[in-house]
Amino acid sequence: MEKWQRVTDTYYDVLRATSEKDVERHRHSFMQSLEAINNLLQQRSDGDYLLGSNFSYAECISAPWIQRFYVTLPYFRGIDFQEEILNNFDCLSIWMGEICNRPSCIDSRCPEEEMIAACKRYYVSFLSPGARGSL
Repeated sequence: MEKWQRVTDTYYDVLRATSEKDVERHRHSFMQSLEAINNLLQQRSDGDYLLGSNFSYAECISAPWIQRFYVTLPYFRGIDFQEEILNNFDCLSIWMGEICNRPSCIDSRCPEEEMIAACKRYYVSFLSPGARGSL
């Protein structure tokens, strides 16, 4: 859980950045934190989840965050999460795909408008060039 906390902390750093220079610096830290999760996933012997073939509490905790990454990073930072980040990590990409495609995660997904509104209200004060969103 400590490694996942670093992922969420660095994700918020990317969102709270106030310049493109800050975005790039924090994006690097975010990528490093994701690499640590990818390394954990590489140590599994079977299955696509952190505990192998069992969907666990770790995936339940991670699901809403992963959904946010896909919505908010392109909207506010112009970062295609899959293409620019996940494609660098084979195991992480598979793991996050399995989580996002799980019916219970799909059914409990927060509406995109709510994710964006919360970020505007609490975190984002700078919109990256090329981002599709607005403040």
